[in-house]
Amino acid sequence: MAWEHPPYQFLDGEGEPWGLDVEVARLVFSKLGREAAFVAGDWDDVLASLRLGQVDCVTGVEIYRNHGRGHFSFTSPYYKRKAVIFVHQGDPDIFEAADLVSKVVAGDRSSYVEQYLRSRGLLKSIRIVKTKSIDQSMQMLAEGRVVAVIAPMAVGLLLAERHGVAVRIMDIGDPGSPVGFAVEKGNEELRKRLEAALAALKREGALKPVLERWVR
Repeated sequence: MAWEHPPYQFLDGEGEPWGLDVEVARLVFSKLGREAAFVAGDWDDVLASLRLGQVDCVTGVEIYRNHGRGHFSFTSPYYKRKAVIFVHQGDPDIFEAADLVSKVVAGDRSSYVEQYLRSRGLLKSIRIVKTKSIDQSMQMLAEGRVVAVIAPMAVGLLLAERHGVAVRIMDIGDPGSPVGFAVEKGNEELRKRLEAALAALKREGALKPVLERWVR
């Protein structure tokens, strides 16, 4: 899991894993009669660990975004994650996507925002810098090293507050990327068990209060 991704995945004040995806994983594994043990790391490293069989599954994975990798199978989603563009609230020059041309932007790659920029013919004229975390991207915005940050809306809002950045949201109409569990392709037994546990939690109404608590 990637720990600088609040409110989805992060370390609390005592250094323990917490967040929406953590709560859901604990509920799911409790249904399976097992205790979830979490491994933190850079997102690409986490997915590589899954491919190498070093972890059983990864939670909080944007399904469509990672489907093309071809190495994973996915459960049904348990929520959707909406990506937006964050700019300084007082920026006098950036109000729509076209205003990012010839500018430097930090944040998520292969997101809905990037697909949108490509469809508008803008992507090749915008320099998108991939950082180690969205926290680092927001810090770069606070320091004026980039003019915008691409990030999930809930994550960006929390990190902007953490860095003391007053931001304005450019919503380009992302309907939300479905998020679920990923397992190594071919591990259909585990995928079906995770799917059954998620389905049971949905029927029981156990997921709804978790989602409402973390994402408003």
